[in-house]
Amino acid sequence: MELLEKAMNKILGQANLGRLDYFRYPDMQSSWGGPFNGQKFRQRIFFDLLYHCPIKAIVETGTFRGTTTAMFAATMLPVYTVERSPRFFNYSKTRFVFNRQNLFLYQNDSRSFLRELSEDDSVPKEDVFFYLDAHWKNDLPLREELDIIFSNWKRSIVMVDDFQVPNADYKYDDYGIGKTLNLDYIESVVLTHNLSVFFPAVNSSEETGAKRGSVMICPELLGEQLDAKVQTLVRHAY
Repeated sequence: MELLEKAMNKILGQANLGRLDYFRYPDMQSSWGGPFNGQKFRQRIFFDLLYHCPIKAIVETGTFRGTTTAMFAATMLPVYTVERSPRFFNYSKTRFVFNRQNLFLYQNDSRSFLRELSEDDSVPKEDVFFYLDAHWKNDLPLREELDIIFSNWKRSIVMVDDFQVPNADYKYDDYGIGKTLNLDYIESVVLTHNLSVFFPAVNSSEETGAKRGSVMICPELLGEQLDAKVQTLVRHAY
């Protein structure tokens, strides 16, 4: 099977394999069990934020196969999503070929993508929801992503996937010293931009799906509003 995959890659290339994957493996549309890794409580958090905050657009880094992207697009808000892998990008491009009215797909590095959006006058620069999921192994762009976002967007909320939740047993990304997605990793950005940090209000035992950890980050003034209104989140005290 591995030899066949290598041969197909050599003949077709990653982009065409991505398009072919969409038709060969229909179950891939529900990767990781559904939106947000199949995590129902995290979906509640997202819809709470939509209800309580005047969100004007959604930005996602790490499209993968578009499972969470599809949920974002269903809100009918403008959705900007980026995927670096040619195979995954072309899978998602094929998936959404007939559903592009409010969905804008990009193939790029997440940092370059965010910088380009920050210079695009058609993209809202306030009240935007960001979902960051482009981190993988040796490439951890999270700190740079956060710095770009909070240097260029006002009153915006960031949700980060695969993040360590303190005193909880959610799963998270840990690639060794200095490469763990946790509070230490983002502390410098949080302090520089005076940000508020929130975690899910339940432990993983009350979550479904892959039970991956997450963190919500926003400017302090907006954090005061979330603290008062959004019961699915708990503020972290630095």
